[in-house]
Amino acid sequence: MISLLALMLATQAPSASERVTIALADGRVGERYDGYLDFVVEPDLSTRRAVGNVNARRRALYTELGQRRNIAPERVGIYTGCRLMARVPQGGWYQLADRAWQQRIEGTPPPKPDYCPTANDAP
Repeated sequence: MISLLALMLATQAPSASERVTIALADGRVGERYDGYLDFVVEPDLSTRRAVGNVNARRRALYTELGQRRNIAPERVGIYTGCRLMARVPQGGWYQLADRAWQQRIEGTPPPKPDYCPTANDAP
């Protein structure tokens, strides 16, 4: 009985959060300049839904923070995107404002685009 339960748990589909983490790790999804996730390659339906859920939560957070600080949510998103791109691991993907996907190569520093605010300019 315990073996059957273990087998059932092992074969369950990953959660939406796990699906996004896996897609980021295997290069199917990357961080965009504006603080949202996007697809490096065409996703399956469950990955598309999981990324859509993450992006909806991010959008709500950017809107809330923007309202509290009296700045545009887009500015919050870009600031967050800059911070997220700085944490892209080697081998991970990111998209700059020119919309071109780039892969962080081993030994290279994280991207620091000109449009990223400094600590003094942070919203």
